Amino acid sequence: MATTDPRSATTPETLSRNALGARHIVFFVVAAAAPLGFAVGAIPLAIGRGGIGTAAMFIVTGVILLIFAVGYVAMAKHVRRAGGLYIYVTEGLGRTVGLGAAFLVTVAYAIAATGAVGVFAILAQALFVQFGLETPWVLWALIATVVMGTLGILKVELNARVLGVIMICEVAILLVVGIAVVIAGGADGLSLAPFNPTEILAGNPGAMLAITIAAFAGFEATVLFVEETRNPDRSIPRATYGAIVLLVLLYAFVAWWIVMAFGAQGAVETANADPINMFFTAATQYAGEGALALMAIFVVTSWFASVLAFHNAAARYLLALGRDDAIPRKFGEVSQRFGSPWVGSLTHSTFTLIVVLAFFLLGLDPYLDLYVLGSTPAVIAIPLMECLAAIAIVAYFARDRRGQSVWKVVVAPIVAAVALATLTLLIISQIDVFTARGGLVNSALVAVVFVALFGGVLRALYLRWRRPRVYAGLGSSTPVTEAELEA
Repeated sequence: MATTDPRSATTPETLSRNALGARHIVFFVVAAAAPLGFAVGAIPLAIGRGGIGTAAMFIVTGVILLIFAVGYVAMAKHVRRAGGLYIYVTEGLGRTVGLGAAFLVTVAYAIAATGAVGVFAILAQALFVQFGLETPWVLWALIATVVMGTLGILKVELNARVLGVIMICEVAILLVVGIAVVIAGGADGLSLAPFNPTEILAGNPGAMLAITIAAFAGFEATVLFVEETRNPDRSIPRATYGAIVLLVLLYAFVAWWIVMAFGAQGAVETANADPINMFFTAATQYAGEGALALMAIFVVTSWFASVLAFHNAAARYLLALGRDDAIPRKFGEVSQRFGSPWVGSLTHSTFTLIVVLAFFLLGLDPYLDLYVLGSTPAVIAIPLMECLAAIAIVAYFARDRRGQSVWKVVVAPIVAAVALATLTLLIISQIDVFTARGGLVNSALVAVVFVALFGGVLRALYLRWRRPRVYAGLGSSTPVTEAELEA
């Protein structure tokens, strides 16, 4: 009798081939950004603490990431392994720095997914209260963890369909309410003031920028799916540019219409006084109770989509590390039945289960503790990783431009590296904006990032000393075989 266990037949070398097109990858990236959830939870914070120029700042942030993407997709043509930023940094800056980057980005994605479970739980709990059902938040956190793990082990096509449906619903409700605001003329009439660059300088650009960069978290994950993509030379660039442009247009429009809904002064006041309900109030006022109900539902699915997308990315980074024997080789296996990195998926699901139960038993808050503290290292790590990748792109093509233009592999990556380094330092300097915690807690959260980075560096140095054959295969496009490892 055939077994249905995904572990029954595995191989370390192949994922589902030709399973994805550019639109599927865009679904993964946009869903990971959780546009509705981010809009409800973060845009009011940017407006309240930064100013109405948040809409313009989304455009500035998008331009920086588009410049970064120029070199990023140019290098994608020469990288044909799941591993993303890990492989890029290794190819450009060497195996030691590359493994440090791998540990860093794996921790960032894993913690981001686990932390987002807290938001899902509190929103799901609140949703069912509207139907007269009182439930503990931990119930929904456990449900999310189980479903996340199950979908992570299933075929990637299923995940793409699930994420795509959720993403379409999220975008639709944001557009519907936004159009209703436009038709009504807003609170004080419509204006383009939020797009005026002077509004960025008039407010607090640091607070705006620290929040807007988080809105694009995960866009670089497009290259993680290179082995599963049809015609990657065309699909990966399309997906990368498409995801950034789509997010820029959506977030800029949303940040604009929410200001119009309350007026310039009223928007800042409301964002500071009642940020969580700002979008719900606008939905009720301009689109009715039906829009409010739909928004309450889609916010929950939005956050689950983010959990699932970051879970998938973390599992694939664990896959890459396992293939290179940087961590136990078992992580390099994929299910022949489902074509998924089942070991990484199961490991991260187990980690999330333990964390959720620990936070519940300690009486900690699912939003203020699990989500805010859990997402903070990722907010720092992602732009830092992108900065390292930009530097790696310059170094990689310095040896051989491989027919690429100077703009693509020298100028654009250097500009992006400087900008992303500035963003990283700015986020660290304003970490209290995200955590509302004291110096000791903030220092510990920042330390998580650098412990992961230097932990990977130390692991690489150990492998170079004690297992040189394994070290030689780190981040390689042609990884060391089992026979070579045993030699």
